[in-house]
Amino acid sequence: MFQTEPILYLQSLGTEWFTFLMVMITSMGSAAFFAGIVITASFGIDFKKGFLLFQLLLWTALSTETLKALIAFPRPDFVDSRVLNLESGIENISPFNGNEESGFFKLPDRAILEAFRLQKVFLDSPFGFPSGHVALTTALWGGASHVFNSRLISRMAPMVVLLMAFSRMYLGRHFLGDVLGGFVLGLVLLSAFTYFLKSPFKEEFFNKQNFQPVFRQKNLFFYLTMFVVPVILLSLSLISGEVAGFFLGTNAAYLLIIRKGLPEDTGSKEQRALRVLITLLIFGLSSLVLDIGFDSMGMAGYSGTTFIEFLKSFIPAFTIWISVNTCVKLGLYYRTSAEQIE
Repeated sequence: MFQTEPILYLQSLGTEWFTFLMVMITSMGSAAFFAGIVITASFGIDFKKGFLLFQLLLWTALSTETLKALIAFPRPDFVDSRVLNLESGIENISPFNGNEESGFFKLPDRAILEAFRLQKVFLDSPFGFPSGHVALTTALWGGASHVFNSRLISRMAPMVVLLMAFSRMYLGRHFLGDVLGGFVLGLVLLSAFTYFLKSPFKEEFFNKQNFQPVFRQKNLFFYLTMFVVPVILLSLSLISGEVAGFFLGTNAAYLLIIRKGLPEDTGSKEQRALRVLITLLIFGLSSLVLDIGFDSMGMAGYSGTTFIEFLKSFIPAFTIWISVNTCVKLGLYYRTSAEQIE
């Protein structure tokens, strides 16, 4: 499952237009794509359901990055100099020429693993196992089918996950073992999420009292899982600043939103579309401003640090709170009263 031969075979059959198609498919596993989908679901369909889906994606990203750091397996282009990184077009300068281990279930060579883990101390080489794109795609489409009770999404989900897995292998970004690992991880988290949706604990997530600054068991649990856990994982270098920023920024926004009252989803199609547009604009503009601002600081050595990565994801995620307030002031949203919040 960690041999490069299947990848080399797929790449030998590729064409320029097919590579372009695979890049488009793999872009459906990017943070920007997921953010757009969740914003559309939350502000255009149902805020509660959309935000539950967002939580599933956040925990999937958190779990994926933690496993990547703990297992520390290389990607195919590090294992074999013949593998092309067709996603970014970066030249392969790996000193290795294939995996000498035979057998379908063999792991990457020990010498390659040791060299990769040693290089990680000095360079920023991305981890391979499990595939985050596949895990997140499994969670997104499976979670959406359950949250919105959609047979159409449920039928589409297996094909979308399969296409994502294929694109990651063809583009030289993951082994077969990586994409299978991502699928299993996404499926496990999806199963836990499905159980959560059917449990009474789901309603506690929308109970304003559970997010008050008081020492109650439920309050401490929510604060621990939504804020303390990602900080601990970030301090241990098990997750990136980007993932920690999205996680904490989204939850900080939710904390402020639920204390004032969750927004009602009533409104015409035009109002819903306008809410989505406003939120996408605020989110996109904040990301663009931060990218331009920090890129201009790159010459001073600030770009690429964990803190900068954190800010570049925390601030756009936090704009969800700004978007809700903006929509309320424009009359596109109504807030639930304290008594209505379950």
